[in-house]
Amino acid sequence: MNEEVPAAILRLLDLLLKARGRPVDLLRLRGEADTKDFEAAMRQLVAGGCHLERDPATVRLVRSGLGLWKQYLEHVLCDGPWRRIEIYPTTTSTQALIKARPTEALLVLADEQTAGHGRLGRRWVCPAGTGVLLSLTHQLDLNQPFTIDRLSFLAAVAVAEAIERIIGTTELIQIRWPNDLMVNGAKLAGILVEIIQPVGTAVIGVGINVDLDHPHLIQLPPSLRDQVCSFRLCGWPADRLHVASEIILSIDQHLQAEDVEPAITQWRRRNLLNQEMVSLRSEGQTITGTVIDLDPDEGLIVRRQSGEIVHLHASTTSLL
Repeated sequence: MNEEVPAAILRLLDLLLKARGRPVDLLRLRGEADTKDFEAAMRQLVAGGCHLERDPATVRLVRSGLGLWKQYLEHVLCDGPWRRIEIYPTTTSTQALIKARPTEALLVLADEQTAGHGRLGRRWVCPAGTGVLLSLTHQLDLNQPFTIDRLSFLAAVAVAEAIERIIGTTELIQIRWPNDLMVNGAKLAGILVEIIQPVGTAVIGVGINVDLDHPHLIQLPPSLRDQVCSFRLCGWPADRLHVASEIILSIDQHLQAEDVEPAITQWRRRNLLNQEMVSLRSEGQTITGTVIDLDPDEGLIVRRQSGEIVHLHASTTSLL
């Protein structure tokens, strides 16, 4: 569905998305949808790939259709930074697509990645149709200290807060520095931040497990099956399009904020490594010490066993 979608159809989709998989009363939906031909609007949702379940009194959105993702995101993100939005059924990597076009303002989402990756070249595995897989550009102000460390922690807090707004809770999502979002010890999402020089553009990649279910776990490497979770496995009904839109809005809000102290406070509350003794690998060295805090621009602050205080950058450090 490439033709322009009327705002009334996007309004109808928005109402169904925000019901988070619950049946919506048809009479109420008709009244709030603001369309003269409600049945034609419903048919257009189906033509865009939406899967609806309907009875005489209610309708439920089972799954949004990729054919409407671009138009919906353009509709809800219109007040934020302008980016060209591209949706792919399959691609190698959303991050790679943007890095190949470093001067363009882009938001890229995919239903499936064949070569998804995280930090330090690690593979990101997500069965087709089960996750939010996106990358977006952020134009850096060269007069501001937007290091990878700052962008990484802001993105992590932004995604955590967005997820909690969707599911209606607070401070459930924890952060395992530098880029993992965790629930009860299992990984729900990962973040990858890269800076393209010399154009001064940051590329922020986000992968979130949404519809990953028990049958999908069998497709994963055995070493990962007990280490991941998803919205569905946690019992949180949500559509991937709703998750994606809330994530993007939250990231942009945090990146545009002049004061990062509220985000640092949120990071500290969610930090899984607080006062933990950890071993890390950074620039060829193994460093063991206690995590004591975060510097927004210099990274994780660790007190070594000798008492020395070191700062470890997100781009070059990994937990052992």
